[in-house]
Amino acid sequence: MSMLLLGFAHVILVVLLLQGGCLLVDPLICDSSCSGIPTADFSSETGVRYTYRYSTAITTTLHGSNIGRDGLTLDCLVDIEVISKCHLMMQIRNSQIKHLSPQREHSVLHLKSLRESLERTSLKFSLQGGKVTALCLQEGEQVWALNIKRGLLSMLQTSPMVTKLKEETETDVHGKCTSRYERRGPTLLKSRRLKQCQQSRLANFWPHSVSLTEDTMLQMELHCVQRPGKTMIEEVNCTEVISLATSVRTSEPVKTKSVSMLLLLKAQSGTSLGAESLSPGVLTDLQFEDDRTSRLRKTRLTTPQKVGQTVMLLCSVASDPQLVSKEFLQLVFQLKDMTLPQLKTLWQEASYKCRNDWQPLLDALPACGSENCILLLTDLIMNNELEEGQVNSFLTALALIPQPSPQIIGSINGLLGSPQFRPKAMLTGSSLIYQLCQRFHTSCGETPQVQSFMRTLQETLSEGCVEKEPYQVRELFYALKSVGNSGWSAAALIPLLNRCMLGHKAELQLRLAATQAFRRFPCSADRSVLLQLYRSSQEDPEVRIAAYQQLILCPDQKVFEVVKMTLRSETSSQVGSFVWSHLTSILRSEDPMKQTLIELLPDDIISRDFEAEFWKYSSYSDHTFVSGFGIKNVETSMIFSPKSFLPRSVSANLTIYLHGRAHNLLEINLHMENFEPLLRSAFGHKKDSEPDGKNRKQETGRSRRRADEGNRREKETCLSKTDSFLNQARSMLFGRRKADEERPRCWVGLKIFGNELSVFTCDDIYDQVHRVSLNMAGLAVKLLKGHEVQLSHTGVLMTEELVLPSLSGVPIKLDVNMTSLLSLHLKGSFNYRDTSHFSLNGYIRPNAYVDLSARMGVNGALGQAAVEWLAELKSSPSLDGSIQLQEGRDIRVTLNTPQDILDIISLSKTAQTHLGIDLIAHLKVCCDI
Repeated sequence: MSMLLLGFAHVILVVLLLQGGCLLVDPLICDSSCSGIPTADFSSETGVRYTYRYSTAITTTLHGSNIGRDGLTLDCLVDIEVISKCHLMMQIRNSQIKHLSPQREHSVLHLKSLRESLERTSLKFSLQGGKVTALCLQEGEQVWALNIKRGLLSMLQTSPMVTKLKEETETDVHGKCTSRYERRGPTLLKSRRLKQCQQSRLANFWPHSVSLTEDTMLQMELHCVQRPGKTMIEEVNCTEVISLATSVRTSEPVKTKSVSMLLLLKAQSGTSLGAESLSPGVLTDLQFEDDRTSRLRKTRLTTPQKVGQTVMLLCSVASDPQLVSKEFLQLVFQLKDMTLPQLKTLWQEASYKCRNDWQPLLDALPACGSENCILLLTDLIMNNELEEGQVNSFLTALALIPQPSPQIIGSINGLLGSPQFRPKAMLTGSSLIYQLCQRFHTSCGETPQVQSFMRTLQETLSEGCVEKEPYQVRELFYALKSVGNSGWSAAALIPLLNRCMLGHKAELQLRLAATQAFRRFPCSADRSVLLQLYRSSQEDPEVRIAAYQQLILCPDQKVFEVVKMTLRSETSSQVGSFVWSHLTSILRSEDPMKQTLIELLPDDIISRDFEAEFWKYSSYSDHTFVSGFGIKNVETSMIFSPKSFLPRSVSANLTIYLHGRAHNLLEINLHMENFEPLLRSAFGHKKDSEPDGKNRKQETGRSRRRADEGNRREKETCLSKTDSFLNQARSMLFGRRKADEERPRCWVGLKIFGNELSVFTCDDIYDQVHRVSLNMAGLAVKLLKGHEVQLSHTGVLMTEELVLPSLSGVPIKLDVNMTSLLSLHLKGSFNYRDTSHFSLNGYIRPNAYVDLSARMGVNGALGQAAVEWLAELKSSPSLDGSIQLQEGRDIRVTLNTPQDILDIISLSKTAQTHLGIDLIAHLKVCCDI
C-alpha cells in the first residue's frame, strides 16, 4: 500500500513539473495569476535576456510663436529577462537625462542622483496575451521612476492575434480606455482614445461645470507603429501630442509632444539578471500614479519664517500691482504646503497689517483652500478674532472650494452651533457637500461629517413651518435653501419639505423655498406633491409656478400630460401665461442644454394661448448669443400675483458654454411683498382721507410769502419732504409697529455656479446698511481731517492644476492661476458754511489689476520644461481737483491734469519659457490724459 501511494505521488510530481514550469518561480512573484499556458509573448524563450535601446523626448511649444523647442530627453538601455512563461524582469542601465533648449542640448549633470534612482531597482512584471497584467514593485522604488518604467512597458503592449482591424479595452500608463489596432503588412498601427482615459481628471479640472460634448479645450493623440518579431516586439515608435487651446478666438494652441522609440538590439541566453535574489514585491499595475513625495518635500522646505518673509515683502511692494500679484500667489501656495501647527505659528508672527491697512495673511487664508487653512480660519472665527463682515466674506469664498474633503465639512459643522454664523455656515456647508457628493456618489451619504450636517438640517425642519416667530422663519428659510444646495444627499428630507409646501398657514417665503429645494434632487426622487401643487387651481399662483419650474427639470410623459391638461383648463392667468411663455421660449431656444428637452416635448403640449403683456402677466424669456467668447445664454423671469400690481419675483440666470462645457456663472433672484404703499409715497400719492382743502390752504399761504425768502423756504420744504420719505420708507421696511402681514418683505438670492451663496432679507439689508453707515462715518471723519484713506482687497480667483500622464511616464502639468487687486485712494478737505457756500478739494484714485497666468509642460522630478503665457488687465484712472461755491452764485471747478500717462484700460499678453523670456504679443489699449 505504501509503495502504491509513493508511486501516485511521483506521478503527480511529474505532471506538475511538465505542466507548470512557472510554478517553480512563482513564489518569488507577487502576481500568481499566471496560468503557465504558453502564449505568443516570449513563448519559448525562458532564460533569454533581450536588450533594447529606449529613447524619449518631450517638448512644449506655442504654435505660431518664435519660441524654440524646450524639453527633456531620456536615453537608456533596457534589459528584459524572461523568468517563466509569463513572468519577466526589467532593468534600466546607462541612462542619460538631457535638457533641450533652442540653442543646444546638454546633459543634466546635477541629476546624477536621479539617474542612480532610475537604475537602482529591477522591476518584475507579468506579460500575458500581449498585455502587462501586473507589476511587482520592489522596496525603495520611487514613484517618479516607476512611472517612467510604466511608460516604457506600455510600449510593449500589443495585440498579436490581429489580422486586420481590432478595438479592445486596454490599461496602460494613461489609464483604462480603448485601443485600436490595424494590421499593415508586417507592422501594427496602434492608437489610443486618451480622452476616455482622462475623463475623471478633466472633470476635476472644471469642478463647477457640466460636460455636454467632448472637451475641445484639450486635444490628445497617441499613435504607435509596432514591428512584431517571431517571439517578441522588435521595434516600437510612438508619437503623443497634447494640445491646449489658449483662446476661444485664436487657433494657436500650446502643444506638448512626446516622441518615444524602443528598438531591440540583441537577445542572449545564460546571463541572468538575478531575479531569484529579489523579493516577491508589492502588486500594482501600469496606471500612472501621482507623486505625493514632491508635496511632502515642499512641506518640509516651507517654514513659518520663510512664509513670514513673503508677507513682509508684500507689505514693502504694495505699490507695484504686478509684483504684489506674483508674491501673493506665492504666499497662497506656501500656505497650501504648511501643517496646522505651522499655520498657527505663522498667524502669531505675521498676521499684522501693512501701512495701508492691508492684512496679506488674512486675505490669503481663504484662497489657500487646504484643510489646514480652513481649520485655522474656523478656529479664528470661533474665537471671535475676525469681524462679522470678514467672516461672511470668507465663508462665501470657502463655498467655492473645488474639491472639499470631509475634514473641511467637519470644520464648517463646528460653526453651526453659533447662532451668529449658523445661517451663512449652512449655505457654505451645503455647497461643499454637493461638490463632495459629485465626486463620491455612493459613499457620500456614509461620511460622518455629511451625516452630521444633514442631522442639523433635519432637526431644524422637523419643527415645521407653520406659525413661527420671525427669527424661526429666518432660520427655517436658510435651512431650506441649504437643502436645495445639498442636492441628492438631502433627498431623505423630502417628507419634511412636503409638509412645508402643503402648509397653507406657513409663510409664503418658506413654501417657495421648500418647493425650490428640489432643484438638485435626482429625478428618481418623489415629486408627487409638486404635481399636486401645480394642478390645484386653489393654490397660490407663485407656489404653482415654482412647482412647475421644478417639475420641468425632470420631464417625462406623465409630467407633459399633466402640463397639457392643466394648461387647457387653466383658470389663473398668471400661471397660464408663465407656463405658456416658458414652453414657447423653450421651443425656440438655441441653448445647448435645452435641446434634449426640446426633443422630448410633445407637439401638442401647448393646448391654449395666453396673454403676453410684459408688465401685466407672468413671463419667461430665453436668449442665446454666439460670439468669439463662446455661447452665452440668459434666462429671465418675472412673476406677478393677483395680490399686487407690482411683480412679486424677478430672476436672471447667465450660463456660458466654453469648449464643450456649461458654466452656470450667475443667478440672481429677487422677491418682494407689500411694497405698494412705499411706491405710492415715492410718487407723492396722498391717502384718500386727506382733505384737499388743506392742500389748497398750504398753497395759498406759500404764495404770499416774501420773495427774498422763497428759495430758502423751497429748499427747506424739499429737504423736509425727502427726510420724511426716507423715514417713512425705513419705518415701512423695518418698523415693528405694523402687523407682520402688512410689512414690506423682500429677499435676494445669489447663486454662483449653481450654489446659493448669499441670501439677504429686508432685515439683513438694513443691518448691512447700518454697518456700512458706521464705516462710512469713520471714513468721512478721516477725509474731513485731510488724511488719505486707502481701501484695498486682494484675492485669488482661480488656482487650478491638471496633471496628465504621458507615454514617457513624465507628468504633463497645466496650471491656471488668476489674481485680482482692487484699491481706492481718497484724500480731500471739505470746508462747509451752508449749502450755498462750501469748498471741496482732493483726489480719487481707483486701481484695478487682474492677472491671468497659465503654464503647460513637463514638471516633475526630472525637471521643468514648460511654456507660460500671461494676460494682464490694468485700470488706473484718477480724478484730482476742487469745487468751490460762493454765496450760491459763483461756482468754480478745477481739474488738475496729470503729469504721467494714465491707463484707463490696459491689456497686455506675453509668453515665455522657463529658461528665458520671449515676447510673443503685446496689446495695449489705453487712454492718454
